[in-house]
Amino acid sequence: MAELWERTVRSRPSSPAIVSNGEILSYDEVNARANRLARLLLDEGVGPGCLVALALPRSSRMVISVLAVAKAGAAFLPVDVNHPRERISNLLADAGPALLGTIRGAVPKLPADIGVPQLVLDSAKRTAMLNALPDTDMTEDERGGPLAATNLAYVIYTSGSTGRPKDVAVTSAGLPALAAAKVATMRVTEDSRVLQFASPSFDAYMTELLAAFTAGATLVVPGTDALAGDPLQKALQDGRVSHAVLPPAAVATMSPDAVPDLRVLVVAGEACPAGLVEQWAPGRLFINAYGPTECTVCATMTSPLTPTDEVTIGRPIPGVSVRILDDALRPVAIGEIGELYLSGAGLARGYLNRPDLTAQLFVANPFATDGERMYRTGDLASMRADGDILFHGRIDDQVKLRGFRIELGEVESVLSQHSDVAQAVAVLRDGAAGGPQLLAYVVPTPGATPAAGELREHASRFLPEYMVPSTYATIDALPLTLSGKTDRTALPDPERTARPAGQEPRTPAEKILCDIFRDLFDLSEVYVCSNFFELGGNSILAVDLIQRAQEAGLTLTPRTVVGNPTIEKLAAIATPGE
Repeated sequence: MAELWERTVRSRPSSPAIVSNGEILSYDEVNARANRLARLLLDEGVGPGCLVALALPRSSRMVISVLAVAKAGAAFLPVDVNHPRERISNLLADAGPALLGTIRGAVPKLPADIGVPQLVLDSAKRTAMLNALPDTDMTEDERGGPLAATNLAYVIYTSGSTGRPKDVAVTSAGLPALAAAKVATMRVTEDSRVLQFASPSFDAYMTELLAAFTAGATLVVPGTDALAGDPLQKALQDGRVSHAVLPPAAVATMSPDAVPDLRVLVVAGEACPAGLVEQWAPGRLFINAYGPTECTVCATMTSPLTPTDEVTIGRPIPGVSVRILDDALRPVAIGEIGELYLSGAGLARGYLNRPDLTAQLFVANPFATDGERMYRTGDLASMRADGDILFHGRIDDQVKLRGFRIELGEVESVLSQHSDVAQAVAVLRDGAAGGPQLLAYVVPTPGATPAAGELREHASRFLPEYMVPSTYATIDALPLTLSGKTDRTALPDPERTARPAGQEPRTPAEKILCDIFRDLFDLSEVYVCSNFFELGGNSILAVDLIQRAQEAGLTLTPRTVVGNPTIEKLAAIATPGE
């Protein structure tokens, strides 16, 4: 990264490199500060092969510190000071950095005894030391060695399925190809203004820095960490941002008309719904990108998408190889779904201090003879005939409901195709009756109010019965994690009532069915407009309903229940039992 940065400094020294909180720093000014800090790090014993923890907020100082660590030949480990202290302690103990760089305002948020030497960058002592150091570029003699592609560049912690975070160790080998791919595909130029959206604790941070600095563009660093909805919209407006890389869930919190300067939008981090492309692609360059942390941020990108395009994850960027394999590591046929495997120079070294997990997920490439490895992503994909790749969700997002395997991504994709739905998320939760239930949360398109019955009918047109959600909740926006992704754990419990209130039962058949509904769903109030599926009904409960109705003298069929889910409609067509 240091070499890519210094190349741009030599060609555009006076151009604006960073805009942050009203401060404009030129490439030359940023370079000078990074050089001084790199020398301070060397004085503190940091050099090639070392790991430096950075507990800094989103800021120009964080950007400069990342450049300084790279110039010193070391790797950086981002530490989010908003995380629980115990988590920070465990992270530092696990990674074992040589030094922790921070600022005075962040120190109170850190554990009292972190076991790592601290470098408080804005203290009077350190400020004086920095000002006294030379600001010229580092030499190999100072650094103690050359900047090698095999050197570790950064370590990023990601969530682990076992509850223990995984610390992905990424070398510098994939950075040049990543930078070139982003600049070319995003059409970043010297006049571009690139948003710094990602938390430094996420690898997308590197994409933003590389895309801006390789092209000699300006990096716009907002002064807040809360970037969604109005704050994100304001950051784009105030910064006159022309290029941004954002998660789809964050994009959906804004209006395209409110950010006219945004000419290029890349969505990444989670599956992109078709409705988002329809809304945002007109009038700008819209690209979908995909890549796990284990493959230097990005593995594939699409060409510019149009509103009518099928949403794929595109094709591999230069230096990345993609294979879609079955359980026996055999290539699947075009159109068939398999697990996505990645290989190439951008593949991470593995997981820090986790040789067992590294061996499990970084496997020998049976298609190569040079000892190359593949990373098994856990993502399901298929290849179209034209070479573009379709994403089909996560293997570990697969759920099992009443003996059937369900990929939640497929359910979400179908619901997102409804014209009144901007976003959709499906989850499996325990229901009050009938065991686990498939629930859907939808964010409507502006001005739309999709009814549960409409959504169910739409889903039933594309999905088998067991994949059709039983309950639909409409929410204003999907809850987001700090990284801007959908936070499934924060989704509210859907209301389960007999609403809307209405007519009491009038006929004998309506009275029978109201009594059955009350018992099935444990409700005190039921009306003739009460809907079987909106109350949480599913195929299991439908069998129970049919059996109880038959015992009471009414004959129903599964098709009758699906097509006439309210008590009023069921009572009107129920035939007397024999």
